[in-house]
Amino acid sequence: MEWISPVSTALGAVIGVGSTLLTDRFRWRRERAGQNLDVRRQMYADYTAALSRIRTALNECARMNIPSEERAQRVRELFLAPGAYEIRHQLAIVAPREVVDAARSAFVVLRDTRDLLVEGAAVDSPAYADLEDRFDAAVIELRNVMRRDLGAVDSITTR
Repeated sequence: MEWISPVSTALGAVIGVGSTLLTDRFRWRRERAGQNLDVRRQMYADYTAALSRIRTALNECARMNIPSEERAQRVRELFLAPGAYEIRHQLAIVAPREVVDAARSAFVVLRDTRDLLVEGAAVDSPAYADLEDRFDAAVIELRNVMRRDLGAVDSITTR
């Protein structure tokens, strides 16, 4: 009977330490999930802002009256400046597949817009207007996918 007391003490210690370790593990996982969510939220905001800056810059450049060769160079420079390429590569690492696909779709429309402007298209051309509409639709879809990934309610953006 002398062994019951030390065994019960040891068992109590094991249970206490085990429950503390388990609680710490769950807390760590929850904090890690929160940090991952914060990283994605910031990256999503940075990416959509970069897309918006590219669109605005391309639109402003298209409205300028500059020689075609200079315009082509300027359009290419403006397209690269906001850093969307870099953020897209980061998204490919941390975001789910549907976000990466939607991010690529929106980017491709802007790239097509860049190419159209390099070829000399005017802002009032039907092809440019079509790309503007396609970009709007792609960004709405991208935001919806991002919001779902972040656990936000359905997008407040309507078309």
